[in-house]
Amino acid sequence: MSWPCPNDRCPPWATGARAGPIRKPSRPTLSGLLRQPHVLMLLGLMFSYSGSSVVEGAVPTLVAVGMLSPAWIALYTTFSRVISACAYVMARLLGPYSPYRVLLICEVYDMVITILALWLLYEGSLSTSIVLITYIILTSVIPVITSIANGTYAGALLLESERTAVSFNALSLSFLTLATLVIGRPLGSWLIDDSITLVLGINLAMTLVSFVCRWAAMKRDTVLTTGQPRQALEGSDASRLNLLEGLRYFRGRIFCLSASSPMTTPLVYLSMGLFLYYIPLWLAAGADNKSGIVAVAGVFGGLGSMVGPLLFYALKHLGRYRRHVTVALFIVAIDELITLVMVLVYGNDLSLPVLCVYMLLNFLLYLAAAYCNVANLCARQKRFAGRRYPDMVGIAFSLASLFMLAGTWSGYLLRADSDPTWALVLAATIALLAAMGMALKKRRRPPGAPH
Repeated sequence: MSWPCPNDRCPPWATGARAGPIRKPSRPTLSGLLRQPHVLMLLGLMFSYSGSSVVEGAVPTLVAVGMLSPAWIALYTTFSRVISACAYVMARLLGPYSPYRVLLICEVYDMVITILALWLLYEGSLSTSIVLITYIILTSVIPVITSIANGTYAGALLLESERTAVSFNALSLSFLTLATLVIGRPLGSWLIDDSITLVLGINLAMTLVSFVCRWAAMKRDTVLTTGQPRQALEGSDASRLNLLEGLRYFRGRIFCLSASSPMTTPLVYLSMGLFLYYIPLWLAAGADNKSGIVAVAGVFGGLGSMVGPLLFYALKHLGRYRRHVTVALFIVAIDELITLVMVLVYGNDLSLPVLCVYMLLNFLLYLAAAYCNVANLCARQKRFAGRRYPDMVGIAFSLASLFMLAGTWSGYLLRADSDPTWALVLAATIALLAAMGMALKKRRRPPGAPH
């Protein structure tokens, strides 16, 4: 007599079958990894930003040789931040569309504009500076749209696997730093001495590779393309709101400091923006090789931004998102306080030990900020997963741009390039208050409340 097994799942001893050896799951090969859609999306992201950063890296060199006015850097920075501040409106417009299609259209648009710029340079009817400025203005909206689309893609990925979404967030932020600060900008600054046509040509080639990677990801994806996450979004109880209703709905969640709040990372950007761009200039004021000091500070900052997301991915199992965000905020505040002490005690002394300490503090600051950013991003995706998440992506980008712009101009008004003391005092105060607010709120949180 045989007894029925529930759910038709019988162990081998119940059916009389011999149990075979337990096989460990094999690790995916390199070719297998390259067939996974989220890996292809990461490669597309890296190539896309590498191409755009090649052109951005050429701009400071063109300013240095006199082809562009120095005012262009300040004007373009403000212009790009204003565009990023409109990310919420863009997210409202892009929300109903597939992230794949949005990204592919952006790559096609970038390639068309680049080909047109190459043709104008070849024809010679317009000056190089006019063509380059027009090209940069026309393509300045692409990074914002691609960032929103990638954020929406990660939010949809969370509905399939939180682990995959967390790894995508960490690796994408790390790859962005690799693409911009390590590959793109140095390459553009180096190649612009040869030819602006070569710079645009490399951007065109990298954009084409990015298009192929994202197109392959769309074709291989069996989840997003079948509409399962889309159906989950549509079936959510949270209906999509119009623009004004969305602002009213998110108002309480925006200004509430928490691990998932879109205000958390922008507060870090506000704090860092007060002195971040001015400390290297202040240090280089008494140096013979001014560009070398600025370049070394940029390298250490880039390395910190690369390590931060990867470190979070390795340590994410140690606690909830709130703990990770709180610790990162405290590290930012402590780093800024130590930098303030260094400024008061040693000034811009360029002896090797003092300079090494400044570079180490710069590295740790970027690392903690990137760590906080990815932890805040993962918490926000989990908290607002569903139909309203694209709106939250736009709000987060808008606030980050506005706060960074406010911090940068406030540091300029405080003359942080000549004396960063008061800028550091204000920056450390902002970071310390944010960290203490997170810690005290955690202590007051009632048992069983969502984090």
